[in-house]
Amino acid sequence: MKVVLTIAGSDSSGGAGIQADLKTIEAFG
Repeated sequence: MKVVLTIAGSDSSGGAGIQADLKTIEAFG
């Protein structure tokens, strides 16, 4: 099981914040 800690805000454009973190986490599987 992998564990990821992210501390982020939210950006409505999806280019930063938690949305970008989720895309990165998904890319690394």
